[in-house]
Amino acid sequence: MKILNRSSLKLKNNLPYFEIPEWRTLDWVQHAFLTRQGGMSLPPYDSLNLSDKNGDLKNFVLRNKNIVASVFDFDSRRLILLDQMQQDQILLLKEPAITLSSPLEYDALITNAPNTYLGILTADCLPIFVIDQKKKVIAAIHAGRHGTAFHITGKVLRKMREEFECLPEDLWVALGPSIGSFCYEIDEKVFLKEWAPLSISKGNGKWMVDLARMNIEQMKGMGIQEEQISWINLCTHCHSDLFFSYRKEGRTGRQLSFIGIIG
Repeated sequence: MKILNRSSLKLKNNLPYFEIPEWRTLDWVQHAFLTRQGGMSLPPYDSLNLSDKNGDLKNFVLRNKNIVASVFDFDSRRLILLDQMQQDQILLLKEPAITLSSPLEYDALITNAPNTYLGILTADCLPIFVIDQKKKVIAAIHAGRHGTAFHITGKVLRKMREEFECLPEDLWVALGPSIGSFCYEIDEKVFLKEWAPLSISKGNGKWMVDLARMNIEQMKGMGIQEEQISWINLCTHCHSDLFFSYRKEGRTGRQLSFIGIIG
C-alpha cells in the first residue's frame, strides 16, 4: 500500500491539493483531493467550502466551485455533486450529462463518460476513488459510518464488474483524508460486531473505529491487493488547519475530492 502524508501536498495557482503520483501517468483521467484552503467562504466555512447545505452563502459556494474548475481547467457544469444520504445508493452514468434531476440522493457514482467529473464532499467521512486502467471507467465513493456498514465500497466494485466487466487486477484505488481511528468514537448501539478486529473498545459502550481500514478490508474481499491501493493517511480531526472536520468543529464546511474523465 502506498501511504501519503502532508509532505505530498501540492499547490496549483495557490490552491492546495493532494493527488496520487502514479495516477499522473494516465492521460485520460484527472483527480484531486482538495483541502479547505484557497476559497472565498467566511468562517466557520473558511474557505474552500463546496457545500451549499450547511449554512454557507450560495454565492460563496458557487465562486469556490468556479475557482476549482478554473484551476483544473474543466467546465464547472461537468462537476456532478450528490445529495449524499449516508446510505449505499450508486448512480451509474454511461453518457455525459450537464443537467441531472435534483436531488441526486446517492453516495457513489460510476461512469465511463468523457468530460464527466465526479465529486465527493466530506468533513470526516472517507472519499474513495477507483480507476479501471483498461476499461477507462472511474468511480467516486462517499464512505461514512453508514455507508461502511452497508458495504458501499464492495458494492461499487461489484457494480463496476457487472456493468463494465471491470476485473479486480485492473483497478487502482485511492483513499482520501478522513477522521482517524484515534479520533472517531462511536456508541455501542451503532457499532457492528464485524468491526471489532479493526476497532478499539474504550469500555462503557464506546468504541474507536477505523473507517479507512474497514473499507480497505471490503476492497480486499473483492480481490483488490494492497499494492493497488494508495491512501492519503491524514486525520481530518487532527489536521483541521487543512481539512473541515464536523466532529471537531460542528458547524463547518465540506471539502471537495473530484475525479474526471478528460473529454
